[in-house]
Amino acid sequence: MAAPEPLRPRLCRLVRGEQGYGFHLHGEKGRRGQFIRRVEPGSPAEAAALRAGDRLVEVNGVNVEGETHHQVVQRIKAVEGQTLLLVVDKETDEELRRRQLTCTEEMAHRGLPPATEAWELKSDWARVGSLGSDAGQKGVIGPPRELRPRLCHLRKGPQGYGFNLHSDKSRPGQYIRSVDPGSPASHSGLRAQDRLIEVNGQNVEGLRHAQVVASIKAREEEARLLVVDPETDEYFKRLRVTPTEEHVEGPLPSPVTNGTSSAQDGSAWKRDPFQESGLHLSPTAAEAKEKARATRVNKRAPQMDWNRKREIFSNF
Repeated sequence: MAAPEPLRPRLCRLVRGEQGYGFHLHGEKGRRGQFIRRVEPGSPAEAAALRAGDRLVEVNGVNVEGETHHQVVQRIKAVEGQTLLLVVDKETDEELRRRQLTCTEEMAHRGLPPATEAWELKSDWARVGSLGSDAGQKGVIGPPRELRPRLCHLRKGPQGYGFNLHSDKSRPGQYIRSVDPGSPASHSGLRAQDRLIEVNGQNVEGLRHAQVVASIKAREEEARLLVVDPETDEYFKRLRVTPTEEHVEGPLPSPVTNGTSSAQDGSAWKRDPFQESGLHLSPTAAEAKEKARATRVNKRAPQMDWNRKREIFSNF
């Protein structure tokens, strides 16, 4: 009698067919996460060894355990033509929970660590190699990943840069929709779902899609793109700090403490000296002018006019 197959997560690489991937994803009431409800016979999902009842852990290297059904679906659609899913069956899932282990892609290749080492895990077992959400990173042993923007230097190839830039109605900004495998964009570290912050050293957050495209095309053979992944984007937005090239390797903004951050404390012009003094004095003309200028600087860039199209995208 053959020995039972050892418990481990599975990494399923699906290539989209004419009828799609061939699986049904759903959430269950009372159970956290997204589950594979059904796998169509003869489909790419079946060929990739996806099974009904599997729980989805990662999509294209991103932990999705704490995300909503809609967010997970959008991640699967973000990379056109293929997707990489890390899943666990019921038995493996229960074993991971029992031993309080965080499921990682490394476990799909090496299996679960020996039970005798459950409380003495090596750092590479619990490495934070994916871009998980805060919820997905809970329970991970070792230092958390630093949330930094990334500076991607692209040199155009025969087929272009190899990425698709788009904007949609649901969220302001320009996003990387997909990255072609083996392309200059892929080699530079650009990833699907990244939000574009700067092009060749210039902030483009307040620009329209056509203006951003023109900025990228301004240099014929290369482009420097400053981007943030979803988790880093959320972190900087919480601190109300705009990511810059200085944050790629330099000091990061301090987390919010007691409702304030160091970035906020260091911006003296944000405070009204007349209110802080408790004296309601009339400012001088110069002070009034400076206060008006600071107010204009502090205003957010205008959002794109979304009435023209529901979604705009460009291929590079």
